[in-house]
Amino acid sequence: MADAFQKIAIDIGYGDTKVMTKDKIFKFASAVEKKKEAQADYQDNTDDVYEFGDKKYIVGDKAIANAVSTRGFNFLVKYSPLIIYHAIKKAGLDTSQPIQVVTGLSIVNWQEREQFINAIKTINVNNEIIEPKIKLMAQGQGIFFDYEGKKDKGNICIVDIGYNTFDFLVFTNGEPRKDLSFASKIGAHRIITELQNQIQKRFDIEISEQLAKEKFNSGYIEILGERIDLSDEIEKAKIQYTNYIIDELKAKRGDFLKTAKKVIFSGGGAYFLENLEAIKNTKNIDFSKKPYEFSNVRGYYYG
Repeated sequence: MADAFQKIAIDIGYGDTKVMTKDKIFKFASAVEKKKEAQADYQDNTDDVYEFGDKKYIVGDKAIANAVSTRGFNFLVKYSPLIIYHAIKKAGLDTSQPIQVVTGLSIVNWQEREQFINAIKTINVNNEIIEPKIKLMAQGQGIFFDYEGKKDKGNICIVDIGYNTFDFLVFTNGEPRKDLSFASKIGAHRIITELQNQIQKRFDIEISEQLAKEKFNSGYIEILGERIDLSDEIEKAKIQYTNYIIDELKAKRGDFLKTAKKVIFSGGGAYFLENLEAIKNTKNIDFSKKPYEFSNVRGYYYG
């Protein structure tokens, strides 16, 4: 019976992983750090250190400073079992009972979905084996299910701006249109890597991309005890990226967007566009419910 499963929706983003269960919704950094032998043994006793593939890893927010690169499909294949296990533990699910994992994959990698499913169908972490029931959706499909006007007739376009991916999906009378959908790797990471480069040049320091994302969110960096504002650098990077996104949409689907019933912006990158005059003054443009970055995982859970 379906209700015998503990259901957990997990949106594994290249920046953050969003999680939803029947009574919880939260996120953590999609950060994985291989634990060095020299690191203090006390870390082994924390909730965020796991044994996976005969190695020990720190997962989540505590791994930000020294995280491995999260961009690329290989990261998902290699580390998704570890991230899913971390999500299950943080959600407080009983791993001795059946679990259903609902997750998504960008259509950039949709042709490799079987490889992704095979990577997560058996999760072996901390010498504990979990074999969840897997339900896979296209990234952006969750946003459609989350959107209140999903039953509207006509063409509804979903613009899902993730950390590493940019997904454009079309639904006609509720049915997905593969022929009109596309995806690319022009996600919001472009803002973060630009900020990362500026920080490294300005202060002559090396920082991880995950740490640059943290500085982007806080708006400042501390150097030699001095708190330095990064507002100007962040604003320039945001403007450059939003202009690029608008130009990309116009170039690929400009005429189609003019006649669409609705164009729904969502994903973490939607925050960068919500105050643009060109967006606010266009009647067929709307946004998902806030927080935008949780729209996919809400749709995964209820869809």
